[in-house]
Amino acid sequence: MCMCCTVRSFSFNTLPLKRREGVILRPKALGSQLAGRMTSSLGLSSFDDPNRESSDSHELDLSTADAAAQVVKSYFAYWNVRDMSSATSLFAPDCSYEDTQYSTPFVGRPALKSHLLKVASALPPTFTFVVDDISSSPSPNSKSLTSVGVQWHVENSGSPLPFTRGCSMYTVNSSNKISSGFDVPEPAPIKQGNVGLTLLSFASKIINKPARTLPLILTGLYTYVVFFSPYIPGATITELEPRTWNEVINLSLNFFLVAPVLGLPFSPVVHPGLEGIFNLLLSWAAMFSGFITEGIYESCEGDGEGDEIGFTAFAKVLVGMQFLTSAFFLPYLALREEYRGGVLEEEDVPRVYKLIGENKIVPAMLTSVGSFSIYWFLFGRPEFGGFQERLESLGALLSIDRVGSSFLVDLVVFGVFQGWLVDDDVSRRNGDKNDFGVAAAKFVPFFGLAFYFLTRPPLPTKNNEKA
Repeated sequence: MCMCCTVRSFSFNTLPLKRREGVILRPKALGSQLAGRMTSSLGLSSFDDPNRESSDSHELDLSTADAAAQVVKSYFAYWNVRDMSSATSLFAPDCSYEDTQYSTPFVGRPALKSHLLKVASALPPTFTFVVDDISSSPSPNSKSLTSVGVQWHVENSGSPLPFTRGCSMYTVNSSNKISSGFDVPEPAPIKQGNVGLTLLSFASKIINKPARTLPLILTGLYTYVVFFSPYIPGATITELEPRTWNEVINLSLNFFLVAPVLGLPFSPVVHPGLEGIFNLLLSWAAMFSGFITEGIYESCEGDGEGDEIGFTAFAKVLVGMQFLTSAFFLPYLALREEYRGGVLEEEDVPRVYKLIGENKIVPAMLTSVGSFSIYWFLFGRPEFGGFQERLESLGALLSIDRVGSSFLVDLVVFGVFQGWLVDDDVSRRNGDKNDFGVAAAKFVPFFGLAFYFLTRPPLPTKNNEKA
């Protein structure tokens, strides 16, 4: 039961459906009877703690089959509230889960949790499973296993969705852990897998948060205006001139202004205004590395190795922003994973990413580069004259230069959207959203973001939380 069948239901949710009778399972809404049965059958002191082991688990008030059914019910319940850590804790470490929308099964808890998190991030929280029927019996293949069959459908805010019925088969071992699962949703002509999930994720994120429409629309406008339109100076991307390539190479050789400051012999002479704009833009793009913990969630086994759901995507975006800046940044803002709440602990962040995203030296260095880029714009290369003279010559250059003009567009985009990731970052750190640094990051271009990274609270640690 991975809800991938909802790809079709989401796309064709135009038909009225008669509501099917069933039970929407949630951990807090299962009722005292179910909670008591779970406690007695699984040896739990609380339904909300499915991981706790019991030495009295052999003394069951329910039959083994009933206990197995309750385990599967609790899996559905945790799915409905998107608590994937608790959901996957109900599975055996070497479990195998087969979703027929995918060509290969998911083997092991980490692989299953990674898949569940990916699916959950693609679906609105209003999508819930409704159990229509559940049955359990001893497995014909092994005396130590119990087979559990579930018939279910999906609802959106209480309304049944078409084409979302399905059946799932589970096997539960003698330790009351799910050892295997097999989902059979309503048939699809092809195995949609990640393609269908990506389309569903795209649609649900826009519908769930209409504000994402803005960067999505601007992505299209940016791509057209910067690369193809006749509305900014210079040749389009399909008609690039040798002069454009030479300019890009020269700016790259003077990256972060190291070569011209040191007077290296290979350093080409470029207009200081263009160099200043280019290096301010690159230092600003690199400054977003402070958000590199975007999308890291708790490790399934609690081993301090964070799942790379969303995180890997943002790492790639950061690299892409060094080359095509807003062409990577804007679509990420529209399609990034939803923050699902909770505090991110330092132990769940891989070491290399702590060095990049949590080190105060990085924003301090990038602030210095950005500040020096502004200085270079105003005073670098004295042969280009005073402020008025160099401003006029820069204007003349930009009037025929698409690359330089696109840098100005990127600066505006960064200034407008740099604060979009701040609130989630504060929440992950259990910080104060009314802090001055948060406001600065949202409303003061570049330097406000740098100030936030230099003054924000560190990620909490497990030891601090226990204290």
